[in-house]
Amino acid sequence: MQFRILHYESFLPLAEISKYQHMWSFFGRSYNYNIFIGLIELLIGILIVFRRTRLMALLLSLGVCLNILILNLEFEVFFAVPHIILDFLLTLLLLAEYRKDIYQFFIANGGKFSNNLQKSKNGFIRILPFLYVIILTTGYALYAYNLKATVNDNLTGSYSIENLKINGSAIELTTGKLGSEPMLFFEHNRQAVFSINDSIYFGAYTSKHENISMYFNPPLQEIKRIKGKIEKDNSIIKGIANDSISVRIEIERLSMEQDYLNNLYN
Repeated sequence: MQFRILHYESFLPLAEISKYQHMWSFFGRSYNYNIFIGLIELLIGILIVFRRTRLMALLLSLGVCLNILILNLEFEVFFAVPHIILDFLLTLLLLAEYRKDIYQFFIANGGKFSNNLQKSKNGFIRILPFLYVIILTTGYALYAYNLKATVNDNLTGSYSIENLKINGSAIELTTGKLGSEPMLFFEHNRQAVFSINDSIYFGAYTSKHENISMYFNPPLQEIKRIKGKIEKDNSIIKGIANDSISVRIEIERLSMEQDYLNNLYN
């Protein structure tokens, strides 16, 4: 779920993409790095729950949250700023209980430890870490599950268009705005993108099993909608356009060498 970019965006020239796309695609290039980040953040959340490890976890959280906050601001990932500000403020709120201990350890004692674990007098402060972990973790798990349930991962990807026939007649295709050949992109946000004949057409799609429906506004070569079936391992789309015109689209999924995103999350 983290750092996913749209397939067609990976074909945009470097100079034309936004700061957000620069950052998002860079961190998203490594799936294992995403796993590492997720495990570290989950570990911080778990360690915050237990009093003996809470201070260590909060200090880690402070560094992680501050780094993410700066990244989001500098690379203009504005939709994520409120979330990280909330996490950062929660970290500071929980650290406030340890302000004297932090001063004593880092300034007064020069790195000496104390074995004195005082119990918090504030009941809300004791409960807050559990709420912090349980509510956020459960909420994001449900959000991710519901979102993934609407996505056909087998179909999502970048494809070259080998042939396009309308009413049995082949349409001459030239290179579109993206890539070195006519392209079709099925995105994880149910967006369908055609890049053909020096133009780019944006639409939406829904799919269930072998059935697929696509909608375009403005129209794709005067086609507003296509309803049909996907055949032969997602290589042929056959259906009816605008409720009366037969359509056949032959496509080929790009290899990992041509588009790493096709295999990154499979």
